Amino acid sequence: MLLDQPDNHNCQHLFNGFLLFHSFHPEAAEPVPAPAPAPYNLMNELRIHTQIHSRYQVFDASGQLPCGIVFGLCRRSPADTDPRPLRLEIAGSVLDVPYALVHGLLTLHKQYPEDAKQWLEVDLSRLKKVAAKEAECLSLPSPVNRTEHWRDAFTVYQCHVDVNGELASILELGKKYIIRLASEDLGVKRWAYSDRKQFVANDRKQRHDSEAVKLVNSKPTAGNATFTVVTSLCWPPRMEPRMRLCASSPSSDSAPANADLSSSTALEVSLINTGFDSVTVQTRGHQRFLIPWGPFQPEPDADDDRTRIIDATPHKPPTSSLQVFDFAIGEVVRGNEQRGAGPLTDSNADRRPKAEDVVTLKPGVPVIRNIDIGTLVDGLKDGQYKIRMQSRGCRWWHGEVGKEECEDGRVPAHLCGITMSPLMLESQDEVELRVRDGKVDQSMSDAASQEAHDLVWFFDSFCYVSLIDAVVAIARFAADQKT
Repeated sequence: MLLDQPDNHNCQHLFNGFLLFHSFHPEAAEPVPAPAPAPYNLMNELRIHTQIHSRYQVFDASGQLPCGIVFGLCRRSPADTDPRPLRLEIAGSVLDVPYALVHGLLTLHKQYPEDAKQWLEVDLSRLKKVAAKEAECLSLPSPVNRTEHWRDAFTVYQCHVDVNGELASILELGKKYIIRLASEDLGVKRWAYSDRKQFVANDRKQRHDSEAVKLVNSKPTAGNATFTVVTSLCWPPRMEPRMRLCASSPSSDSAPANADLSSSTALEVSLINTGFDSVTVQTRGHQRFLIPWGPFQPEPDADDDRTRIIDATPHKPPTSSLQVFDFAIGEVVRGNEQRGAGPLTDSNADRRPKAEDVVTLKPGVPVIRNIDIGTLVDGLKDGQYKIRMQSRGCRWWHGEVGKEECEDGRVPAHLCGITMSPLMLESQDEVELRVRDGKVDQSMSDAASQEAHDLVWFFDSFCYVSLIDAVVAIARFAADQKT
């Protein structure tokens, strides 16, 4: 049914009447003022930017690798103008993962076996009643006077998932799962603006505030926590790196930035495999192993493809994991640079390590590298410093992966798909050095301290030989020291 067209003559009469009315009542022509905005504490909800991710991409059923769900929360709402921290109770909220799954705040889906893009919601009705966690609070800083970018202002909370708990009992080995927020409701039952770390018992006022204003997620999506259930993981043997300052070899292939300084500045790094079996370690190229994640991205320096310190590349000293600490100011002055993004690579490129990118570490046999650190210490002011080694992870394999095992000069494809924890290169050694007149003062390495350091290295090197052989070797070592 069509509506009749308006009559132009009648419309003109109505408009003339409108003008006549406002000529006698000018105050009626003024716009009606908008109602004043409701006070902030009378709002129905407060939006919190929330992000969820799994700590690791696997759920280790053996419990050796702790399983956790990571949350990031940030106050970004324009209406949130309170300068005080926001304290919320974790128990019974989305942050309390087992409770949240049972009570519909989070959802659990399993990957469809015949189509990796499809997910089936897991029936959680068979889970027994899960009680909320014990009283625990989380504090979110105010956005008022915030100086850093909002992505750097997230408060991170990690909920540990017990491998013997109710949730783990319904997970199937070999299956891939995903946890998401069920809705925008964060399920927080109690919160308040306060500088206190905990709620006061029977604090009715704060409880009333939390009931009046609900905390909700500010984004339609909040990420997801994805993980695959595995029986157990491969764990590498412990490595024991040592460091000491020594004289550079005149035949070094390095191209020093300062010839006078570099020619007398080298770091000797020794790595000993303390396990019982040989392992092959990747020292450069794209590393692939389990890394810890935050709400958005891997933890700083966890995903790092820079050359490892035991790499044997002759033309480029592997100093990216070294730091120089200045005693005078109590700060790191070299080697604290952020990791770069690296060059872009074709998604179809073969990222398997090359044969020259790996090294075999045999039990008890030290691998020694002399690293030219001239570029690292070049330009330092006169003073006293110490060199530290930052922790770095490596991809590794059991046994020896030599050139004969490689396919087309690369590590076999079936070895590159193994899910593994990293082999860590980390040392507690701190090498002291003094810069005088723009050069490293070698007198810091006196004979007594050098002999003591050599003796420690010696025992590490012979930790797997028989007692009789060790005694004989010690005697020879002592004789060598006298000569």
